[in-house]
Amino acid sequence: MSTPRKHHYLPQFYLEGFKIEPQTGKKPHIWQIEKSADPAQYSPAIEDTGCIRDYHSLDFEDEEPDHKRIEALLSNFEAEQAELVRTIRETKCIDASQVEHLSAFISLMRHRVPAFAAHIEKSLRSVVLDAFKMMYRAGEFPTPPPQLRKMFDSKGIDDSLHISISNWKILGHMFGVGLAPEGIGPLAEYNYHIYSAENASFFVTSDNPVALYHANYDEIRPYGVGLAMKGVEVTLPLSSHTLIRAARELKPGASVATIEEVEEFNRRTIVMSERYVFASVVSTELRRRIGELKDVRAGFAFDNLFYGDGSVHVSRFIPVQ
Repeated sequence: MSTPRKHHYLPQFYLEGFKIEPQTGKKPHIWQIEKSADPAQYSPAIEDTGCIRDYHSLDFEDEEPDHKRIEALLSNFEAEQAELVRTIRETKCIDASQVEHLSAFISLMRHRVPAFAAHIEKSLRSVVLDAFKMMYRAGEFPTPPPQLRKMFDSKGIDDSLHISISNWKILGHMFGVGLAPEGIGPLAEYNYHIYSAENASFFVTSDNPVALYHANYDEIRPYGVGLAMKGVEVTLPLSSHTLIRAARELKPGASVATIEEVEEFNRRTIVMSERYVFASVVSTELRRRIGELKDVRAGFAFDNLFYGDGSVHVSRFIPVQ
């Protein structure tokens, strides 16, 4: 039996909440819309959506890559999450006993996606490269070969060296942060409100589905925001007809979303997206909105302030505003 190499960064049970209905054929499909000026759209099977080859593979040195271990762990974890999400979708209610588990689900959904993996990889590469540059300039390495020194002088060290970060290291940071008490704890203190989309309205999701929103971010720019900051709220669509909104100042409960609220929550989801928006329906208005927001981004940002014999690395989260 072949080893599965197609690893999902978005659980299939989650994407099935946005499947095309009525379903035709044996497998559920979903609309995948590119975030571009003229958004192309496709309708792949959900089993082929929200996934990357070997995304969860462990590549320890001197060992054969392990493509199964993380997938097996996630399978057990996702079985519990699937039941939680199914219950919330059906009941439109969040019981107090569910909040901690829901907080863990939201935190992991925020940190298991390619956008966060790329952020980790970029920051780790900078750590390695800056450490090399400081040690090299301090004379702590043997004299390099003439060809390498010539390359350093002509192209610079940054453009001469390629730093590769092992995938197991990236995974360790992804799941370590996603399941850390520092990420789950603040979410467990939030109030939760469930919105339902009815009639022709529908929610969309994306390849980066957890949106952090701050209405007055211009007042604190260029600093980033975090879950413990006043004024931050979180939205996560659970299906085409169900969305969770969470914040400290929010009144808990459930309600039917107005057309304006659906449009606003979808705007936040589209802004958070990196490459793809996923939906059960594609409308002219949705494609127009995606095209308008193609260059509007939010999410983790990394800044490297290198000054010769030292460096400062700054990670920020830029919210939707």
